[in-house]
Amino acid sequence: MSYVLDGENGLSICHHLYQGNVADAKEFPEALHRMRTLLDRNQIAPDTVTRVLDRGSAALVNTLELEKAGVGWISSLPWNQAPAELRSCQQLTQLSSQEPGVSAAAQTMLAHGKEYLCVVKYSAPFASEQLHSLTTSVSKVMQSLRRLARKLQEPSSALTEKGIRFKIARWLSSQHMRDLIHYELEKHDGRWNLQFNFDHRAPEQLIDNRLGRTVLLTNHLDWTPEQVITAYSGQQHIEQVFRGLKDGDWLGWGPMHHWTDQKIRVHAFYCMLGISLLQYVKRQAQAAWPGLSTEQLLDQLRQIEKYNFLYPTQGNKGPNRVATVLSKLTLTQKKLAQELGLDQLGSTQRR
Repeated sequence: MSYVLDGENGLSICHHLYQGNVADAKEFPEALHRMRTLLDRNQIAPDTVTRVLDRGSAALVNTLELEKAGVGWISSLPWNQAPAELRSCQQLTQLSSQEPGVSAAAQTMLAHGKEYLCVVKYSAPFASEQLHSLTTSVSKVMQSLRRLARKLQEPSSALTEKGIRFKIARWLSSQHMRDLIHYELEKHDGRWNLQFNFDHRAPEQLIDNRLGRTVLLTNHLDWTPEQVITAYSGQQHIEQVFRGLKDGDWLGWGPMHHWTDQKIRVHAFYCMLGISLLQYVKRQAQAAWPGLSTEQLLDQLRQIEKYNFLYPTQGNKGPNRVATVLSKLTLTQKKLAQELGLDQLGSTQRR
């Protein structure tokens, strides 16, 4: 499913379903056409809209389609396609407090026959996450190599050179593993001997020139690096929506229990409608409790309950007496109830 989200309000603008075996890059022109039709129908100038692309949609043919459509765009650029001097640039400018721990540098570059703005972004939090993941991966690979080296010394070992190298290649297939770990495989007296080592200079090079860095490309030549980075960060909202639908308990995308195309489209429509309502409520909730995530908001709202107490009539005549109250609320829940008007539901009604 392709999905267009209003970056400012979080509302669903349009979506399009397609078969799961179709690549995102191949489906991109159709999604772009739908978005351009929507803009024309509502008389919105294409150059006032910026489309953020992930690497799955960043292809030459899609870049040309974007230029034809006349919309602005920002894309993540593969690391090896970025200018070498920009990738290794150490003179990065710290951004404002709106982007804590982030610094950047920018320069124009020629790509696909046109001039674009290329921005390298360094994020200290992202670098620390990558370093932690890298350390964990190195530890696992070293343990696997150690076990394999011991197994090769057993008389019963029947592993072939092809099988050994296949195992090692699979372990070293993770990003940066081949830069950090080196091995030698030799045969002595009919047995394979495996030796491996950790390159202590490689981590320093990765920390200085690679970890925490992302390269972005845009046709907004007049934008500052911070504007480009802030706009690209809006892609996280889309990713949160997909995670909430597929892996979370936002609206229960699956299992959908539908098999026909028409029913699946209807299911997608009311899920996207629900996402818009949920994003609208979240936007209102930020005024009551800033920084509240969607998962936290749903958890807090589930704990706000309404109770109706029924009392017998006084005497033989008159209606039943009903007292309506809300459950005991925490400070966060009180703020949310006041902002969303839920506290009015707790007012006692008389019948």
